[in-house]
Amino acid sequence: MASSNNKPRRWSPLTCLGTTNLSPSGLIQLESDAGEVETQCRTNCELRYEGSGQLPKPVDNSSGFTDFWTAIDVNLSCHVTTHRIVLVDEKESIAGSIPYPLVHTAEGKGGPSFRSPKASYKIELNTLAWGELLIVFRGGERHPYSQSGKDRDAALTAIHRAQKRKAWEDRERQAAKEAARPSQTITARKVGVDAIMTKNKLLLKENANLAETAFGGNNNTTKHVSKKKGNQEDIDAFMREATPLLKVIQKYTSTIERERRAAASTNNDAAKQHNDTEKLVAMLENMGMTSALSEKQSGSMYHKQLARQIVDFLRHNDKLTKAGGMMTLTDVYCLFNRARGTNMISPDDLLKALDLMKDLGLGMSRRSFQSSGVLVIQDDAFDDEVMAKKLADLASSSMKQKAEPTDDIGGITVIDVSRTLKIPALLANEQLQSAEQMGWLCRDSTIEGMRYFPNLFQAATSC
Repeated sequence: MASSNNKPRRWSPLTCLGTTNLSPSGLIQLESDAGEVETQCRTNCELRYEGSGQLPKPVDNSSGFTDFWTAIDVNLSCHVTTHRIVLVDEKESIAGSIPYPLVHTAEGKGGPSFRSPKASYKIELNTLAWGELLIVFRGGERHPYSQSGKDRDAALTAIHRAQKRKAWEDRERQAAKEAARPSQTITARKVGVDAIMTKNKLLLKENANLAETAFGGNNNTTKHVSKKKGNQEDIDAFMREATPLLKVIQKYTSTIERERRAAASTNNDAAKQHNDTEKLVAMLENMGMTSALSEKQSGSMYHKQLARQIVDFLRHNDKLTKAGGMMTLTDVYCLFNRARGTNMISPDDLLKALDLMKDLGLGMSRRSFQSSGVLVIQDDAFDDEVMAKKLADLASSSMKQKAEPTDDIGGITVIDVSRTLKIPALLANEQLQSAEQMGWLCRDSTIEGMRYFPNLFQAATSC
C-alpha cells in the first residue's frame, strides 16, 4: 500500500510477506483472540530470498510497489510469537509475517568454519508460499559476532517450541469445546427465564472449573510422579487453558465498559454499582499484560520495545490526556509495573526508555522542570502557553466582590488547581510557577499560604 505521500513501496521479500498491523508506537498488534504471545525479539537482522527470480507482488495492491526488485531487506527486527515469525522495518513502519502453518522446515545454518571463520549465523526457512527464505542475524545493535550466534540459537529454539506446541490450532479446539459446553446446550431443553438463569449458573461453574484446571494442574495423577514431571503437567495444563482464561477476562472487560457507560447515563443512581466496577477494574489490571517481554527475551532492543510499550500503555484509554498531558515518573512507574504483573521494570530501565522516546518519534518525551527538577512524561502536543491561559482564566473566575471583611477575595491555590484539573499537587505547583514566569499570573505569599491572581498588566497588554 502506498504511503500518505504517494511514495511507492519497495519490492522486496519483506513487503511480499503476509501483512502485519502495527500499533501507533510501532509495536506488533498480536491476535489476542487467538491467544498469540510474543516470546522472542532480536534486532539487526536481514531477510533474504534464496529462490530464483523474484517473488510476486501482493495481488491486493501491486500498483503501489516499485518495479525494481531487491532480494535483501536489512536492518530489521525479528519477532517470534506463538503463531508466526514477524519481521519489522522500524524506519519505514513496514512489517511482514510468516505463519507457522506455511513453514515446512526451520534449520540453523552458517556459523564459523575453516574457510569462513566469520560466516554469518542464519535460519533457513523452507516455506510453502515463498520458497526458501533466510533470516540472517548480525548480533544486535552493537554488531558483536559472538552475540549473533546467541541470537540465532534463541530465535530458532523459540520457533521450534512454537511449531511443536501448535498454538494456532487451539482456536478450532476451543470452538469445538465451546460448542460442547453444557451452558451452550441448555437452551435446547429449557426456555424463557428458567433457561437464562440455568445458563448463567452453569457459566459461573464452568469458569470456576476453568481456573481450577489451569492453576491446579493434574491432581489425579499425584502418585508415583516426580516433582519435575508434576511441574511440567501444571505448565501444560495452564497453557491449554490460557485462551479460555483470556476470553473470560475479555468478557469481564467488555462488561466493565458497559457498566461505566450505564453509570454515566444514570448519574448518581448507579454509584454503588460504579464502585464495584472500579474494584473489578483494579483486580483485572493487577492480573498483568500479555507479551511483556523481559530483557533476556528482547536482547539489545529491550529499551526500544519498552519505550513503545509505555507509549501504547499511556495512549490506551487516553491515560496521559486525562492526566492533563503529563504524568510524573513515579505515577508512570507504578501504573506500568502494576499492569505488567510480576515482570516488572527497574527505575533505570524506565529512564533509559524515556531517553529513546524523542529519537523514536513516539509523540512523548521526558521533561525536567528547572525550578524543582521534577521529571515528567509529557505529550509532545502539550503547550505551556495554552495551560498558562487556562490557569489565568481559572484565576479570573475565582475573583468576586468582597461582601464582608473576612470574605476571601479570590485567587487560586495549588490545591484548587489540583482539584479542578485532576492532576497531582506537585504538577499543579509547577504549572502555576510556569504560568507566573510567562506573565499570566502573579502571586501573593502570606502566612496563610500562596495564592495566585490574574496578572492585570498582562491582561491590559493583550487588550
